[in-house]
Amino acid sequence: MSWIECQRMAGALILSAERPLLTVSSSLFGGGVQEKRYLVNAQVPHGYMSDDPWRDLEARVAQLGLPTAETTGMMTAADVDQVVQAEATGDQFQLQTFVTAGVGNAARAGVRRKTYPGYRAGTINIIVAIDGRLTAAALINAVITITEAKTAALQDSGVVIHDGSGRFATGTTTDAVIVAATQSPAYAGVHQYAGLATELGASIGETVYRSLLTSLQRGDAS
Repeated sequence: MSWIECQRMAGALILSAERPLLTVSSSLFGGGVQEKRYLVNAQVPHGYMSDDPWRDLEARVAQLGLPTAETTGMMTAADVDQVVQAEATGDQFQLQTFVTAGVGNAARAGVRRKTYPGYRAGTINIIVAIDGRLTAAALINAVITITEAKTAALQDSGVVIHDGSGRFATGTTTDAVIVAATQSPAYAGVHQYAGLATELGASIGETVYRSLLTSLQRGDAS
């Protein structure tokens, strides 16, 4: 088994590791800062809405036969079989990026819009798995870099919000992100930062941008 294993099963993308990964995520299930062995991106039908998506995802994780305590997961209406992957290697790290995109709920931060009490599918889900050692600050820095790359890809693809203004989207209403690091002792160095001034941050930004751009250009993001 390599440091991260990827499989698709029963409408879900499942990443797994031999040892727990240190994760920072906005996932519905198992989110926050935790140690997890399984990272899941589960597909739901177009038009899915729920007042309790956490319970729905918990049930889905159990149906997949994964240990709920060791799993973090998110949902998407995009086709997980069309996930776009990219990888990069640098000094004291290697990483893999996994992106699925649906922009039916395209939105722009800073613009007032109608809000919803429940969860609506139609989202950009991004997973960046890193074989390397990162501080907690670097993990959070990586989330910022991912968000910047996502917004750049949306703008360069011409994705606009649905209010007739023609303004570019910065994301969707339900985007989610997972950053996971092995914290492997095989690496002597510890990454203190993951911004664009660093090789790690530049690699994260480039792989996320390229993967999302590919997904948007080939029309997966309905």
